[in-house]
Amino acid sequence: MIRFTRIAAALVLCAGALPSAHAGCGPTPRPAFAVPDGTHASKDEMSAARDNLSEYSAQVAAYASCLDAEQAGSGRAEGNARRLQDLDRTSAALAQLASVVSCFSSQVEAFERSGGGTDAGPARCSRPAARRTPVSLHPAQRPSR
Repeated sequence: MIRFTRIAAALVLCAGALPSAHAGCGPTPRPAFAVPDGTHASKDEMSAARDNLSEYSAQVAAYASCLDAEQAGSGRAEGNARRLQDLDRTSAALAQLASVVSCFSSQVEAFERSGGGTDAGPARCSRPAARRTPVSLHPAQRPSR
């Protein structure tokens, strides 16, 4: 599981250089699972979480590839304000993935230390309120809502 965590972390780092988001790529992927509390999770629960994280990571990678393709085809006509807004969207998707990877990594470590258990609820770091909200890289450039 540690090898998977390193691969996921490398994906997050590499994907950070990808360009902006466009509507044609659909909504930003969100995790559809909760990372189990490693101190109480069974091996099967941790394996399922690893599989779910892998699927979520693939969704983010596909989203980033779509953004890259759309950015390459858009040219300079869109202007800097749009590009900055799109960069914020891309950054948010990558920050969310990094948050989930970090949470999973800490729960893998807890699982390995404790040996797990049989009845895990979601890890504290897996709850949406526990995840940090990504901050805009360019707050002055944000359009009004």
